[in-house]
Amino acid sequence: MLTFPVTRGIRGAVTVDENTEVLIKDAAYRLTKTMMAANQVDAEEIACIIFSVTQDLDASFPAAGARQAGLTETALLCTNEIPVPGSLPRCIRALMLVSTNRKLQDMQHIYLGKAASLRPDLARSAVPTDPHSRPLCQDRDRQDTTTPAYRQTILEIAPYQPGKPISELQREKGLVDIVKLASNENPLGPSPKAVEALKQSLSSLHIYPDGSCFELRQALADKLGVQDMQLIFGNGSDEVIKMLGLTFLEPGDEVLFCEPTFSEYAYAAHLMGARTRSLPLASYAFDLESVAQAITPNTKIVFICNPNNPTGAYVNQGAVEAFLAKIPDSILVVFDEAYYEYVMAEDYPDTLSYVKAGQNVVVLRTFSKVYGLAGLRIGYGIAPPHIAELIHRVREPFNINALAQIGALAALEDEKHVRESRELNESGKAWLYQELSRLGLEYVPTQTNFIFFNLQQDSQEIYEKLLDQGVIARSGAIFGCANWLRITIGTEAQNRRFVEALEKALHR
Repeated sequence: MLTFPVTRGIRGAVTVDENTEVLIKDAAYRLTKTMMAANQVDAEEIACIIFSVTQDLDASFPAAGARQAGLTETALLCTNEIPVPGSLPRCIRALMLVSTNRKLQDMQHIYLGKAASLRPDLARSAVPTDPHSRPLCQDRDRQDTTTPAYRQTILEIAPYQPGKPISELQREKGLVDIVKLASNENPLGPSPKAVEALKQSLSSLHIYPDGSCFELRQALADKLGVQDMQLIFGNGSDEVIKMLGLTFLEPGDEVLFCEPTFSEYAYAAHLMGARTRSLPLASYAFDLESVAQAITPNTKIVFICNPNNPTGAYVNQGAVEAFLAKIPDSILVVFDEAYYEYVMAEDYPDTLSYVKAGQNVVVLRTFSKVYGLAGLRIGYGIAPPHIAELIHRVREPFNINALAQIGALAALEDEKHVRESRELNESGKAWLYQELSRLGLEYVPTQTNFIFFNLQQDSQEIYEKLLDQGVIARSGAIFGCANWLRITIGTEAQNRRFVEALEKALHR
């Protein structure tokens, strides 16, 4: 039987702390994106949104937040509410009218933060049971007859953009004295113990590596307190992300995450023909409250980058506990903790406890950051046995080369190098905070070895001026943050070189 779309209303509300343009726009953006994600609604399916705000807020700003959410062609109406004694202060309400085949009872209404008190019956993380499915991607022109047929889903994949290599800048500008602070590498270099172990192993490169990573597996399992086969080693944690996609994702599945963040989550989804649903960050970290409300029956994996890259902010133990308590047990939650060893926050979540308890949780870590082995490409995941067993089936043979295994094992035992790396990072962080404040630049407090800060102007232009001075940073433009720059915390000399170059770039 044919069914025709009807107009349904989706209700939502959110509060703000102050009556400012920035806070109101951000809240309206967050509310709009969460309502769309939770109901699997695309921009073209929205007829209009009616925003109403309490008398203590300016009604001029919610529409700008919805425009930032991609609704550039949608009718947006904004007004102040009639004053009601005892009403929730500084509240933004929204009524989103959408064209859909879904039943009225399947519409998911969104009440965030303090606004949950308005409708506690609707604010719970209910999941619709009969979603309206749509094609994975738009129809495309017929393929070139001279090209073999290919999987259309790969056209959704955007090639990864790494930080500029030193050798490339040398070729482009003829510079010799170059400082690279773009890729969050350890400025102290690799563990001295790893370097020595690698030197002693070079004569055996003609031998295939241990396909099971036995010695490294045993040492790391003992350190983490898990069974050895709960570890999944990859050619960087990127490969483990790909293995998660190969193991669990199929066309029609959904992957949830917040943005801006690490691009490999979207890569794994698109590779397998799954859909991505992204939500905005909250206070520069993953907005787990909104993610929980955006879950649908099609949601298969939730990626949580913690601390987040590129912002450096984190979600705490309480937020993670509340999130896991709300979501269905069938969803796989992946915590990407590439910067775990740099974290100093006392309320950082103990995600390994969920793995050890057998929950559907995977934790990702790497030897590329504090251990200084980015060039060897080795990372790992920790999963409960029932998850790890499945992932091991898609792992390629000999995916971890012999030198990576030897270097990682030696670095794991070099506690002095890890301690010195953390101490250098903390002292460099404090100094850079001071200098950025002196320059009047807003920065995000970080739990990583990088700092994300607002230039209040085109970051690409400043990035190019820094290149001219032999300093490689990371433009925020690739993350969709055109005015922001990310800088790795380096040695004292590197940090001073960067600040001097930045001052020159800002005042040219």
